[in-house]
Amino acid sequence: MDFFFPKALPRLAVPSGKTRICVAGFGVSHHTGRARKIADTIAKVYPDKYETWYFFSTIGFRPDFLNSVKESLSQEDQKKLESHKTSPFCWLELSDGTKTGIGGRDRLCEWVQANFDVSDEKNEPFVSLTKNEPTVTEVFFDAIKPGTAKTSEDTSEE
Repeated sequence: MDFFFPKALPRLAVPSGKTRICVAGFGVSHHTGRARKIADTIAKVYPDKYETWYFFSTIGFRPDFLNSVKESLSQEDQKKLESHKTSPFCWLELSDGTKTGIGGRDRLCEWVQANFDVSDEKNEPFVSLTKNEPTVTEVFFDAIKPGTAKTSEDTSEE
């Protein structure tokens, strides 16, 4: 993957029983960095239920990539997220092929709070990340590794 002009790695089918958390955005952004950290932590706490996929490109994210992702969503989600033009953009993919648009980092935080028991200590590592704004130091994050989902370029064995 080229650092300056990365390409989005094709995503293989989501394994049965898992949800893929996808985050795409600028390669330098504190909101995008926090969204990645939230998704990473969910997948680490629940590796049997969640996997991650990422695409970060300050040059290639908008408008082409963002528009292509939004066009792949349901008509309802397209309408709901029509005005979203900021980084990051988050969505979910299920093993049945369903894609659900979430929106930005703020909406990802709302999704976490609505879908996980915020009082469960197991969830604290990622729930705590949804309770405040990202810091300026989060502008720099791992914008190279594409997440835990298998891609067409992944040659590792199961």
